[in-house]
Amino acid sequence: MPNSSPSYQALRQPLLQVRASLAQLDLEAIARRSGFLRRTPRKIQIPDLVAAFCALASESFLSLERMASVIGLASRCTYSKQSLHQRLAHGVQNFLGQLALALFGQMSQPLRTQGYFAPFQRVLVQDSTMQSLPRGLAAFFPGSCDQKSKTRAALRIQWVCDLLAGSLLQLTLCGYRRNDQAAATDVLSILKEGDLLLRDLGYFSLPVLAKLMSLGAFFLSRLRNGVILRDPDTGKEIDLLKHLRPMGRFDGPVLVGNERTLMRLIVLPVPEEVANLRRARARTSRDQRSTPSRKRLALMDWSMFLTNVSAQVWPAEVVAKIYRLRWRIEIVFKSWKSHLRLRELNCRSAELVRLSVMLKLLYCLLTLRCFENIKTPNPLHRQVSLLRLARVLGYCGPLIAAVFLHITPARLLEHYLAKGIFYEQRPDRQNFSQKLAVLMNGLT
Repeated sequence: MPNSSPSYQALRQPLLQVRASLAQLDLEAIARRSGFLRRTPRKIQIPDLVAAFCALASESFLSLERMASVIGLASRCTYSKQSLHQRLAHGVQNFLGQLALALFGQMSQPLRTQGYFAPFQRVLVQDSTMQSLPRGLAAFFPGSCDQKSKTRAALRIQWVCDLLAGSLLQLTLCGYRRNDQAAATDVLSILKEGDLLLRDLGYFSLPVLAKLMSLGAFFLSRLRNGVILRDPDTGKEIDLLKHLRPMGRFDGPVLVGNERTLMRLIVLPVPEEVANLRRARARTSRDQRSTPSRKRLALMDWSMFLTNVSAQVWPAEVVAKIYRLRWRIEIVFKSWKSHLRLRELNCRSAELVRLSVMLKLLYCLLTLRCFENIKTPNPLHRQVSLLRLARVLGYCGPLIAAVFLHITPARLLEHYLAKGIFYEQRPDRQNFSQKLAVLMNGLT
């Protein structure tokens, strides 16, 4: 397409790249390792099934009928929704999770780190997002309890990515009750020497931070309230508020917790309006266990960070700026939920919830890949917005589906019309047209 815009060409490239990657992957091996494939496929080949899954990833509501129809289109045969339902019980979540890692974990070369990131191999961000589900799914995805002690249902998506390379490194689904604190150790399985890890206060765990340091990795974390700090020379507990009132800030080594692990503490003042907002939220918290003391309210005038990165690498004034990069993942989650319809799930069963989530996450990851590709070659030097790109791609699902199915958009529309506009044949009931025909012919 010689007359296509640079933006279109930059968007088209990752789509073709994903399609080419699908052809190169040993999809049957991935399916067997995940438990999804247990015998030799007879009718639906795994590559055709995966192509259909990628094409379906943009759908707003994934019904069994629509999924079976697209799988049949990809494999050029007839496939029933009953057959699909039987397949869903065999490790579909693990299979799609491993497929996502294979497609989006190694697709781009890591960017060369510069400036304040130069000493690190990768910059990892770990975070999670939550989605409420109908109460009937509470046995599979347990959530919090309401005032009548009845369990709600909620799904939590745990996510680790490489901030610089835009690559997915870890993806898990679980119930809401497995909180960030419980997931703090998950990242240790993929951590490498020289990595830098950024994550919020929910993951704070001193044993995990100590293990991370022993692996030769680095971290930046907020300091949790109530953690004991000691002077590394005297071993005496530090009265941080007493020090901060005359000095205004702190940057130095401390012994942290009962284990007395040596870390660097950076305490920086925040604007008055930020401090007042923190205090207002703390006072109105519904959690009676976290009723703030006067000392804790006073300490909200500062932001407190723990790290094992030296002051020679990171001056104190850049620490808060680096930590704010973690908010990038919040923008990612917002783009998924607001524009890519991550909230629109098929909740008829736990298997359909898992399938819906994983397929939508494939589309969300594809959007991130497109964003990484399209933001660089912009001839107008305008900044590309992830939220705006997600909104555009949210409109273009059928066009992207046609790319994965190797057909034209017109052929896809023809298929949907042929398969999706007619009443099902039901021996136990009549549809409107049948009832009208009976009455028009004077029959009863």
